[in-house]
Amino acid sequence: MIKKRILFYSSVNSLELFKVQRFYSIDIQLLERLGHNVALTNKICDFLLFWKYDISFLYFYKWSLFPAILSKLFFKKVYLTGGIDELNEVTTSKREYLIQVLFFKLCYLFSDTCLIVSKSDFKNIKKIYNGKYLQKLYLSFHTINYESFHVEDLLLKNKNFTTVGWMESVSNVKRKGIDKSLILFEKLIKNPEFSDSKFYIIGKEGEGALYLKKLCRSLNISNKVVFTGFIDENQKSSILKSSKYYFQLSTFEGFGIAAIEALAAKNIVIHSGNGGLSETMINFGIKINLNGNLEKNIDNIVNLIVNYRSDLLFKAHYHIIDNYTNEARENDFLKIIQ
Repeated sequence: MIKKRILFYSSVNSLELFKVQRFYSIDIQLLERLGHNVALTNKICDFLLFWKYDISFLYFYKWSLFPAILSKLFFKKVYLTGGIDELNEVTTSKREYLIQVLFFKLCYLFSDTCLIVSKSDFKNIKKIYNGKYLQKLYLSFHTINYESFHVEDLLLKNKNFTTVGWMESVSNVKRKGIDKSLILFEKLIKNPEFSDSKFYIIGKEGEGALYLKKLCRSLNISNKVVFTGFIDENQKSSILKSSKYYFQLSTFEGFGIAAIEALAAKNIVIHSGNGGLSETMINFGIKINLNGNLEKNIDNIVNLIVNYRSDLLFKAHYHIIDNYTNEARENDFLKIIQ
């Protein structure tokens, strides 16, 4: 295979995010493992330097439109990837949805291949094209460093709960259902089974974290909830491997990579089943109906958690190995770029 010079783009504020955001760093590592030279940029103007790259590898379907257009002007190959949450009509305003539809269609026009990272995104894309066959779509799931999360002995786990989410905006913590997770946690710890449990919330803090901390005070559970702030991958995997339960009560989740990491760490994932969670979790977690009354259903939820079959966590191992390990994504890159 001929080695290529790849210009890897996302509209991030800092190039440092390419190292710390796992879906970026994994894709960069895989492209480099295939022998390609990968240069990182968050500047659209870099795509004017056509003599410095052969391929544009672009993340997300908005600002990537402009690097895609420039790349095509210079006859470069263009590959786009990343989740497209705003193509979900249920959880997106009409205005944002129509803007995302426009951007996606233009991105698709100027691309060679769009690597779609979840079946829910794939379904939403097909909807805006009225089910028409789209030759440039390729389903390629996000993947995880499975070895970093693998756990053998469940007896070493405590009864703590965990979730991961970006908390710089209130809207995102609500979409992730972290506020609903706190409300459910407050009800669960009234049961003797969970009286000693703590809830670890991992992620960069901002306005969303302030909103959640205020909610903790109103629920009188501040002493039971730990906000870790931004931590590195090793610290995150350590918390997931020691905890027993994981919350992912998202109103919509395009893929749910953190939930997969939690499942790989043999956490019992308590989730909403919305968006991509239905395909990634299948029957390995505990699905909660967010439209129901949590307080009214708390006894049933406790019963589901307490009587969860631990053998499902070991069966989930094969589900993750078959679908979400880095080798699968690497093979996709090999096929597409070749």
